[in-house]
Amino acid sequence: MSLLTLNLGSQIADSFSKPSQNQNSDIVGHGDVDTLKAAMDVWKQNYEARGGSQETLKISMGYSKVLSHSFSSGRALMELNLKSGALTLKTSGMDAGKYSLWLVDNGASSVKPEAGDKMMPLGDFLVADGKGQLETQLQRQQLTGFTLDSVVVSKAGQTPAENVTLTGSPDLMHKLYYADKPWLTTAMGDFNGREYETNTGFEFLLPKAANADTLSDLTPVLGAQVALGRQIFHNETFGGNGRTCGTCHRADNNFTLDPNYILKLPANDPLFVAETNPALADLEDSTLLRKHALIKTNVDAHPDPANPNTLVNPDIFRSVPHTLSLATTAKSETLAAGGDFVADEAFANATGWSGDGAPGGGSLKEFTLGAVAQHMTTNLLRVPNTDFRVPSNAELDAVEAYILSLGRSKDYPVYKLSFFDPLTQAGKVLIDTKQNPCSGGGQQTTTKINGVWVATCPSGQSVVQGTTANCNGCHQNAGGRSSTTNANPTRNTGIEQMKIHPARLLKPDMPYDGGFGQTAGSCGPDGEPCYGDGRFNTPPLIEAADTAPFFHNNAVSTLEEAIAAYNSDAFNFSNGSLTSKNADRKVKLDSTQVVAVASFLRAINALENIRLSDRLDNQAKQVANNATAKELAKLAIEENQDAIQVLKDGVLGNNWEAVKKLESAAYYQNLAQLAPGQTLRNALLQSALNNKLLARNLIATCNPNAPVPSTVVVPPSGNQYDCSEIGFQ
Repeated sequence: MSLLTLNLGSQIADSFSKPSQNQNSDIVGHGDVDTLKAAMDVWKQNYEARGGSQETLKISMGYSKVLSHSFSSGRALMELNLKSGALTLKTSGMDAGKYSLWLVDNGASSVKPEAGDKMMPLGDFLVADGKGQLETQLQRQQLTGFTLDSVVVSKAGQTPAENVTLTGSPDLMHKLYYADKPWLTTAMGDFNGREYETNTGFEFLLPKAANADTLSDLTPVLGAQVALGRQIFHNETFGGNGRTCGTCHRADNNFTLDPNYILKLPANDPLFVAETNPALADLEDSTLLRKHALIKTNVDAHPDPANPNTLVNPDIFRSVPHTLSLATTAKSETLAAGGDFVADEAFANATGWSGDGAPGGGSLKEFTLGAVAQHMTTNLLRVPNTDFRVPSNAELDAVEAYILSLGRSKDYPVYKLSFFDPLTQAGKVLIDTKQNPCSGGGQQTTTKINGVWVATCPSGQSVVQGTTANCNGCHQNAGGRSSTTNANPTRNTGIEQMKIHPARLLKPDMPYDGGFGQTAGSCGPDGEPCYGDGRFNTPPLIEAADTAPFFHNNAVSTLEEAIAAYNSDAFNFSNGSLTSKNADRKVKLDSTQVVAVASFLRAINALENIRLSDRLDNQAKQVANNATAKELAKLAIEENQDAIQVLKDGVLGNNWEAVKKLESAAYYQNLAQLAPGQTLRNALLQSALNNKLLARNLIATCNPNAPVPSTVVVPPSGNQYDCSEIGFQ
């Protein structure tokens, strides 16, 4: 096995042996190590489903706005046999010509290849008709002392410091996956100066944990990574304009932005740097930012080959997606699992609103790199290491650990839940089905005829609309995973076809957002031009009630409006109104059904708020340091207040008894902030926890032995909480 000598040696192995002296692994705030561990499990499933294994390292590659020297629509996949050293690269969509493949070791510097980095050429290859391939054999002597930080395709005759066309890199999950192998029990220095036998494998190149005992429990290592990532996420400006990741993903606002929150910010907040720095006046549109919480992004734009200082394709405006429960939605679909789009397979993760938001290989790690260049720059030319500091691999790994530790690691077992409020229960029944039934109670069946899927009802029956909201197909268990592929689906649900976009009334020339990809297409109610195929990724519903406004463009402001959008022609004439096999998923809910679905979504959001608040209060109880304990307890208060608010927002079905218990919990939480010592603070926090338990039990019950309805697809057990994990006893 191999090449990852790779970064673990310089970045993670130290954490195995000596947690950072500057970070307290207890201070992770919203971050949860168990959530990160669950994310590792999901990543492993996805990686192995795509052909990765203990012996086979696979790295996706693509164009990076930050690192590439010229635009390319190409993609590539590098596959390395870590036992034999056999390496294969396959490319698609590239311009014709001659290219070179390189391995890059950045050392302790940034992830941008520079003259002082170690660069290993692996060979040249030709691209014709968009496709190219290189097969080579790595030699052990080549790799002595080498750490694989990235893989680069450059134009032939140029090093990665001179030209990057496509690039990709192993991320934190790669490193943890290969670090957790039984042969990693030897100190890293054991092979220094060793003469390698020609008939041995590549095991000696693997990253070695300094102490094998640490492999039995990764919690201290991951805790330190999450704590470091939290510090970087909320405090590191990367030498840019003063913004951080947390400038837009606000921890005290469910890691997103909305106009009401923005209204409370002072004029000198880094969010408004375009208003205070004349050189960055075009970084944002102040009106759209303040009134609609829309951020300008050039995700579709790329340099004009004839004039590198000019961007082709317009900027677009998108809302800030929350970063909660990314562990459940980062897995992209594959054709083998029932996915529809081969393009999804080219991306390591489903990231951003369009599912292809990360540069390079498309990983969450690279998504952070793209965000730094996009939003933290001091100049709109976005020149790396001039207009912003390019992060190091260690920083990107830590941020990845943090964002994967936020929120849920699994989805809720919706069919096991029963809600005491009848309206909420009715909403649950509406949401927890996959597609419209047939008139005789049967289900639609699908058959492939002449290569085309045809959906039909049993003889004499027809599709019945209006009895279900058809949500389960894309939002399994109210999450963001497809019930067919168990991964995050990208779908065209017609949002850009809505007749009135409030932001476009203010800015009539605002470009339409084509979603996935950069190919020219048409959007809008009248077929206006855009770039992309209309697809956007599927956000989870569990967090929806307290993360308004809704959709990628903040087109609607209330939960009821978001649900009603699926009644519109915009959805019902979109590709997303049909399943991958053309079964009918059109929605026809009346107003009372819309209110019922909203009541359910508020209730399940409140249950998640209570779960998070409980975790933070319990974490605070374990901490002796007053300042740290109060910080954690303050975050717990915010989650509890969110639960109160989302329940109150549902004027019908608001469950006033549960609200009263949550308000009692808030009373004790606030008293705990004033407690002078741990004993009193913990007693008050326990009283808060007791009241939240009563509130939870007034909202719903959870039956671990509930029968599975015929309309429900049960996901793998590792992707679904059991009743006790969400607080039901």
